[in-house]
Parts: sequence; C-alpha cells; structure tokens
Amino acid sequence: MRIKSSYRDFKVKEVLKEPLKKEGKFKFFLLKKRGLETQEALEEISKRWKVEKGKILYGGLKDKQGETWQYVAVPRELKVKEIKLKNLTVAFKGFHNLTPKELLKANHFEIKVYGVSPPEERRVLQLKEEGIPNYYGEQRFTPVREGKIPILHYKEPKEFIRLLFKPAGWENSKSRKGKRLFLEGKFKEALPFLKGWRREVALYLLRGGGHKGALKLIPKEELEFQVNVLQSFLFNSLLSRLIRERGRESLKFKYKLGTLIYPLEEVDLPESLPVFTPKVELYDPLLKELGITREYFKGLSPFFHSFKRKSSIKVEDLSLREFKGGCRLSFSLPKGAYATNVLRFLFSAVV
Repeated sequence: MRIKSSYRDFKVKEVLKEPLKKEGKFKFFLLKKRGLETQEALEEISKRWKVEKGKILYGGLKDKQGETWQYVAVPRELKVKEIKLKNLTVAFKGFHNLTPKELLKANHFEIKVYGVSPPEERRVLQLKEEGIPNYYGEQRFTPVREGKIPILHYKEPKEFIRLLFKPAGWENSKSRKGKRLFLEGKFKEALPFLKGWRREVALYLLRGGGHKGALKLIPKEELEFQVNVLQSFLFNSLLSRLIRERGRESLKFKYKLGTLIYPLEEVDLPESLPVFTPKVELYDPLLKELGITREYFKGLSPFFHSFKRKSSIKVEDLSLREFKGGCRLSFSLPKGAYATNVLRFLFSAVV
C-alpha cells in the first residue's frame, strides 16, 4: 500500500458543526496548505500578521504530506489580512463565538491509494455497519526511536535527551545535521543547525552543564507531547487487548509498537476508555509488562492530560472507486480519528 505520492493524493477538509455567522467573538479564516505541518503554517501566518502564534486558534493538526483545508481564528478586534502564497492561503470566512476546536465536527478525506486491490466486501460492510476501533495513527508515534518511547526514559536524563535528538528521515537536512553533531558530542558545531530549546540544551552542555540540569530547558509543551505519545500507545494496547479477549473473528496489523486487532464482527466494548494518567489503575497490567508502575510518573503528573477517548468510531459517507493500480476513497471521520487507521483495516490488516 502506498499513499501520498503527491499532495493531490491526500486531501483533508474540516467540517464544522454549524455555519459561520456575520457576528461573533472570533474572526474565522480558512487555511489551505500543502507541504507544511500545521505548526509551520501557523508560524508563517504569525510572522505575516505580526500576531503571537498563541493567539491564532485552530481545531486540529493536519498532515504535511497532503493538501489540507482547516479553520483558524483570532479575536475579532485584531486587524489581520488574507494571505496568498504558493503553498499557503488564508481566506476570511466569517465569525463565531466558539473557537475552531469547539466548532470542529469532523474531517472529510479524499485519498488515492496505490498498489492495492479493492478491499473485501466484508471489511467494507464492517466499516459501514459497525465502525472501526479508534486507534491512534502512526503519525502520533513520530518521536519513537529504536522502538523506544522517550518519556519512559525520563529518569535517565542522558538517554532521554539522546532519544529527543535522534534525527528523523522527514526532517530537513539542516535539522538532521545539527542533531547528528549533537549526538557526536560536538555541541559547538551543532549550534548553527539547531534552534529553539534544542539549541539551548546544546549551549548548556557546551558550557559544562549536566544532562539532569538540561531537562529544565525542555519546554512544557514538548514534555506534554512526549507524555501524550505514551498515552496513545497505552490506549492502543488496551483497546487491542479488549478486542482480542471479547471477539472471535479479527484481523491483525503490526505497527512499530506492537500489534493492533481489528474485529470482523460487533464486539461489546465500553463506549469510551480513559487515557492513562498516574491515577488510572486500568493500565497497571500493561505497565507491569513494561517493567514500571504508576509511581514512576509522579514527577510528570503536571504533563498528563486527563480525558476519555471513544473506543470505536463510525465511518461516514464511505465510497470506493477502483483505478488501474489502486483505489480512490472518500469518507468522513469524527475529529481526532485517523484516516490511516481506516486504510490499515481495509488494505493492510491480515488474518
């Protein structure tokens, strides 16, 4: 299975719960982008609007490798203009009293998949009638290196920082070079290629600081993100285990952190599951398998967000069309659900 050969092959459009209005606390714009992460687009918008990035509100993060449409908003009193660039446009659409996150209902996908045959009818019926487990997608696990979840090594400062500096193939060459130099202990040479907190960490170590002290330079947002990677992994693991225990017929999909189970029948699951926090006992058996307990995370408690996630989700407006060498799909998912999860089930999961 191959997707995202071109940005035109993967399109995502946000769907709002209700239309925008002529009046409201927030001024809404439709951001169309390609070849940019949402955060990269927001940085560009912030620079051109001369508005702090934190004041630009959005509903969700959208993929870099695709053509995406999403809503951003600012308080109505801010005077900002439309933007039109080659890979980014921002067009005014109206007002609302809710933020984009509160107003977002779903995402509509149009995806071209190469190297596949049309999926079995049974899988299509399962999607339409029963939905699909609400697993987190591979995108959530980009920080995983060498099969390790970085936050599980937080109490080993040198190893934790090493994992945070491991280069990824999708990063630009400058960033990869800076990280490689850092990992070689060449902190001075790495400085011109690093930015933000990573540059601060390199400078701190260059001046003789230790790895334990360097942890204080890692921003709250990064630690929250790393914690969320762990929460996502544990949620996937727990949900997969429940389906294995309660279902009879299922499919398997191996990903970088284990095996996910997809049922081919209706399975009795709780409507939602709490994500892991140091207060939730539900995940204790999984933690035991990792060789840790909830006590390990006491110092990290401020970085855990407590919420529940639906166990399964419905796939709406599903249509499939075959073309030579692949299949074209169109469907909608509730916010927070992953299109790649649907593709796994249809084309990659096996008996």
